[in-house]
Amino acid sequence: MIDRRLLLAGLGGIAVGTATRNALAAPDPDPGDRRELLTTIARMRGATDERLVIGYVIGMRYAVPEHTAVPMMGILGATFSQYRRSGEDAFEARTLEVAFFTDTDTGRMLERWKNPVTGRVVDVPRTRMGPSRITLTADGLEVERPAGAAAGLELRHRFLPPVTVGEHVWITEDIRVDGGGDPQPFVYNEFTTYHARRADLADAALAAVPTEVSYQSLITYRPWMGFGDAPG
Repeated sequence: MIDRRLLLAGLGGIAVGTATRNALAAPDPDPGDRRELLTTIARMRGATDERLVIGYVIGMRYAVPEHTAVPMMGILGATFSQYRRSGEDAFEARTLEVAFFTDTDTGRMLERWKNPVTGRVVDVPRTRMGPSRITLTADGLEVERPAGAAAGLELRHRFLPPVTVGEHVWITEDIRVDGGGDPQPFVYNEFTTYHARRADLADAALAAVPTEVSYQSLITYRPWMGFGDAPG
């Protein structure tokens, strides 16, 4: 995905969104062995043999005007990515992400939407991130000239230390995006946690492993959503 990490940067609404994603991971990742950790991350986020990897996200976006989460719309997104090792300590990836908003009851793509908080009816844009070129290291991601809805965004990204419990391995990435904005700033914070099984990670023949992804984000309202100056 967004790669994912930028997936929902343009999707809007301060949100508590949860979703799952498939991604096409080395026995227990050793934080002290940066090359091993990098390869593990690449196998969980994508693949190390330059194949095209397709991921998906299905979830819900909520508005939080005060202290209550109000369901706004569903999210259906997909990422397309390709990784290749560019050096001892880095992979280069090309990514493209698309996302659609859907009706909370029918699941159909929204073209017009009634804001459940303000009552305004607005046109719903389609969202594309990229195509982008990113550099993946054991520390995090760097995006070269973000394109599409991600153009002009300032990205800060890091990987948290891996967690291993029994047969399970989790790696979490923290993404923070600042898009500036006048009069209201655009701020975006995302946590994406990748979960794989040790048996798959230990199989050196696998350039990519089955990976379950949990996704949560907090985003300021987007101008098109019809909130005006309302806080939330």
